[in-house]
Amino acid sequence: MSKKARKQKRLQQQKLNQQHHRHRATKQEIIHDAGTRCMLCGRDAGSHITWHHMQPRYAGGTDSYSNASLLCPHCHPIIHIYLWESPEYMYYTRIILNNRWYFLTGEGEPHFEEPS
Repeated sequence: MSKKARKQKRLQQQKLNQQHHRHRATKQEIIHDAGTRCMLCGRDAGSHITWHHMQPRYAGGTDSYSNASLLCPHCHPIIHIYLWESPEYMYYTRIILNNRWYFLTGEGEPHFEEPS
């Protein structure tokens, strides 16, 4: 491998590491603010809570706090059965947004639903 190729590979790895740390920091922030309950079904997933991009990265979503939600290991794979902007995905995203607001502010009423 040439010196130029090694340098390019090293820079790519550094960029990936920075993205991973940024994603991890944001996940810790939202867990700190919202707890570890699933924002869809309401289960407390504890350390098994997973990060969910409300707008998927493939659809232009970012690793930002405003695009973050937390889902349990049961709900997360189910929501990804549906395509971004499908009626089902949008339906569950509205529930997640409502519950996210409740968890972060204490305002409103939560509405939990078991995805199918």
